[in-house]
Amino acid sequence: MSDQIKCRKAKFWLEDGVLFCEFILKECKNEFSEDFIEDYLNVIATLSDGRYFPLLIDLRQLNNNYAFSVVKILAKNPELKLAILSKSFVVNSFLIQFVFNVLKMVQDPIIPNKIFRSYKSAVKYSLETNYIFNASY
Repeated sequence: MSDQIKCRKAKFWLEDGVLFCEFILKECKNEFSEDFIEDYLNVIATLSDGRYFPLLIDLRQLNNNYAFSVVKILAKNPELKLAILSKSFVVNSFLIQFVFNVLKMVQDPIIPNKIFRSYKSAVKYSLETNYIFNASY
C-alpha cells in the first residue's frame, strides 16, 4: 500500500492498481460538498502520476443520507471522469444500493459506476477493470 493522503473528510491511497477512497467518519458531520472535488482530483493526480486507475469509494461507515450525497456528487462529476477508469461505491445499505440502481443515478456511458455491498466484490471488479485496461499496453 502506498502512503495515504488525507484530504477533506477522506483518505486516499493506491494499492495493487486501484485507487482507494475511504471517508473518515469523525470528519463527516457536515454536508458533503462539490467544493471538495478539486482537492480530491489533486490527490488522485498525485497518487496516479499520470496513469489511469479504477477508484473504489468506501462509504460503509457513513449514514445513508451522507452516503447518498457523496454518491450523487461523485457519480456524475465530469472532471472525475477524466482522471479514472471506473468508480465503485461500497455501501452498507440495501436501500442505497436499490435506490441508485432503480433511479439509474450511477450509470454513465463513459466511466462505469457500480454500487456494491460487498467490499471484496468491489475490489475484485476494480482489479479486473485495471487488468482489462492495462492488458492492451
